[in-house]
Amino acid sequence: MKIEVERLAQMRHFFNILQISDKSVKITLNKPSKLLMKNIHTNWLKYNHVKADKHQMPVFLNYRSPNIAYVPSVYGVIKQDIQNYTKDMVLEMDLNTGNPLKKSMLRLDLFIPQEEAMQYLIQWQRYRKYWWSSISTTPSLFCVNDFNYQNNTAHVEIVAQFPNGHQTVESLSCETHPNHKYGQLSCTLCLENALLVLLLDGLSNSQKDEYLRLHRKIAPFKVSIALKLDKEKEMDNISLHKMATLLHYKLLSNNISTWLPDHSLPLDLQIKENCQMGVTYTGILEEETLKFGFLKLMSNSTKLTEQVHLKDFCKYASLKFRDK
Repeated sequence: MKIEVERLAQMRHFFNILQISDKSVKITLNKPSKLLMKNIHTNWLKYNHVKADKHQMPVFLNYRSPNIAYVPSVYGVIKQDIQNYTKDMVLEMDLNTGNPLKKSMLRLDLFIPQEEAMQYLIQWQRYRKYWWSSISTTPSLFCVNDFNYQNNTAHVEIVAQFPNGHQTVESLSCETHPNHKYGQLSCTLCLENALLVLLLDGLSNSQKDEYLRLHRKIAPFKVSIALKLDKEKEMDNISLHKMATLLHYKLLSNNISTWLPDHSLPLDLQIKENCQMGVTYTGILEEETLKFGFLKLMSNSTKLTEQVHLKDFCKYASLKFRDK
């Protein structure tokens, strides 16, 4: 995995390399990395809530509330130990394994009737594998290892199958004891590892267009506002800059993560920058936008464009980029 980890660390939009040796690399996380981790975390919480609700299972944050009137037959506890990646917070990775030395751990513990423990383990390893496939652009990347039994505990792992090595992304274990009423099913993952695996998946799927193919559910930015400027029309350029800034803030106010590229660059380089960051769509403002009120919305994965009127754009974007 050494070559892959070095390649990830060199993604300048996502990381800054502080120090690299034969065994490890120290990096800091840029805004796109932090947003990507946040999106993975949020999607994990939402998915677990949906599946717990399907089983009519209450889920508590960090501990089971002592104030409830009864103890349900099945319930879950979410535990989160999250690293705070401030500007100076360093992430160190082992170059040979790709494993981070500091870890943000997400864990879901399910407390279930002992006689139903294995049934729940089988069901939840399917749920968890499906979740990984649902946030990846390569659903077939993930598989489930064979069950391993030791004493009163069954273990199984979800693995990302890369050509140059496999990477464990989540561990599940189910522990039962003859004298206990409840069995405990635990699903555990490392957020930094998830970030690196999904970025590596996106890099593996990139073509000559250099588009980092991240799933739209977790992409750090859903849309970017690019400008096609004419150096000879200074007043039009000023108007387009103001329009881009206004759209940027209107989209952000609708909870749509939006990126403004370097507008001093030619349009093709602005689009290239968007693609390298995994931005899903690029909205293009140009002279015709000022005349007729339409912008071009381009899919960065297919390069297909559609025209959207400015007055409808924020509403349209809210529908297009909402979670599905």
